[in-house]
Amino acid sequence: MAEPLLRETQKLYGLPLSEFTAARNARAKALKREDAELAAAVAALPKPSVAAGALNELVHEDPSEVRALVQSGKRLRQAQEAAVSGKKGADLNEAIREHRVALDRVQRDLRRRKLNAPTVDKATQTLRVASLDPELWQLLERGLLHEDLTASGFGLDPGIVPVGPKQTPTPKPAAKKPAPPKPDKAAERRRREARERLREAKAALADAEKRARAAQRELERARADLERAQKRADQA
Repeated sequence: MAEPLLRETQKLYGLPLSEFTAARNARAKALKREDAELAAAVAALPKPSVAAGALNELVHEDPSEVRALVQSGKRLRQAQEAAVSGKKGADLNEAIREHRVALDRVQRDLRRRKLNAPTVDKATQTLRVASLDPELWQLLERGLLHEDLTASGFGLDPGIVPVGPKQTPTPKPAAKKPAPPKPDKAAERRRREARERLREAKAALADAEKRARAAQRELERARADLERAQKRADQA
């Protein structure tokens, strides 16, 4: 039932929020005779938050920028893992920059939808979390989000993607504990250095995002001042 429910959810979550509840109830009623289980699952779909609904609509209309953000999130995650493990891989600073640019592009598309500032902030935070979490990539790319995400992270929505039954592991006989390995001081030093580089990169990213938000607010104030001045000039 997973794929039919995914298709139904994607269609409903691509609608404007004002149409969602009526469309969901009507679709559940229509499905009741054909597939009672699917109809019940559709009827139980939660109405998305304003921010999640805006993201779903954006994906439904033009998924290209969100897909680019997910791809940059995958590369950033790989670069972070390589940095923490001390392995050579993608440049972390470049991956952070690329992810920030992709995030800014989607954020710009959100602002064109005339959303208020708190909603844009919630949608941006949701994008940041979902684009870096492998379990959320599919929900983001297919426009299946229904709630605002925070930095604590969320797993897959069990109402959308069913989880298989849990299996009780078979107990294994106790084995003799191997002798503890000798500490590798060089490897530990590399790990500490990699962790420090990662902390510095995250701090730089947070600072850059803060400056970008401040600049955006200043730009919006300037635009408002310009519009008011233009209106006064027109009246004069």
